Amino acid sequence: KLGVESLNGFKDLADTVVYDAAKLKFERMVGGERCYKYMTHDEIKERKQSNYAADMPFVKIDGNGNVCEPMSCSDLGKQCGEWDDKCGKTVICGMCDVGRTGLPSTWRVQCVEGQCVDYCPPWNEKGYWFLSDDSPSVVRETIQEQSEHQQKYLSPVDAVKICEVACANTRNEEKLPHGIESFINSGLCKCGTTPSILKANLTLQDFSSAHALNVLCRETKARKEAVLLEDDTQPICCPYIPRNPDLPIGWKRLYGMGGDNFEGEYFEHIRMECGGFKECESVARQKQAEMAVFDLDHNMCYLARNVVKFEDMFTVTKDNGFRFFVDLRNGATL
Repeated sequence: KLGVESLNGFKDLADTVVYDAAKLKFERMVGGERCYKYMTHDEIKERKQSNYAADMPFVKIDGNGNVCEPMSCSDLGKQCGEWDDKCGKTVICGMCDVGRTGLPSTWRVQCVEGQCVDYCPPWNEKGYWFLSDDSPSVVRETIQEQSEHQQKYLSPVDAVKICEVACANTRNEEKLPHGIESFINSGLCKCGTTPSILKANLTLQDFSSAHALNVLCRETKARKEAVLLEDDTQPICCPYIPRNPDLPIGWKRLYGMGGDNFEGEYFEHIRMECGGFKECESVARQKQAEMAVFDLDHNMCYLARNVVKFEDMFTVTKDNGFRFFVDLRNGATL
């Protein structure tokens, strides 16, 4: 029978490293009060008799020793970002995905106060999308029409309506309403046929619902009816990047079967606007990253350092199939 004595005093240094790492992770999860905070028998009994009996495994103790039930992203009404779970810890609600509505991939989505908001970057750069003191009158008037929803930004339908009015007046050689001429003169609108999205009665809530974490997006109204065809009148957003793009020099698909397998310490992630690969690489070089990863699905740029290449090893990193990387350790210039 083998026991500790069979080791003849041998100690594996790796055991200490693994134990210390596990202990640190446990302490971070439990918090400063460690393990001596617990629910009394009466508290547990009361809890089991309530409607929350099924949630017992998730009951926690806050910093003051009180029984605390952490809130999920859905409980908090959040679709993205990182938030206090009301028990002193952080709940991660993820990132926004451009593929959850029927809008073209030339649009972008950003996290605003925990909500995923569809928007058009060139409009946002000019201060036309989100309400501010500098917003043109047509934007303010459009948003005020939706004031019952406390709307602080345009919806995709609002933007299409503005373009439709601008284009209709241009086609009829009529004088454009005050404040709307800039959308044509600045190249923010593309004129074409009247899009079906204007007949769908889509609301801002319809677009928000498509980004809800507990909803199957392909069943939502915004996914089915928020459609803009190439020849439709619509806002001009970002250049189209195909799902299998012609990659710039140095870029490769991440974790391709039989391809390079790199990994590193990711220290920052940045939402991209319209610049795509070039914007991601430029930011990475400015921040002296060793590797940049561009996520085409989320339009996110991930920056890494301490990069290593795994030889003949199968990666366990999850991937959505649309991530690409560039190795910047050789110091080549753009």
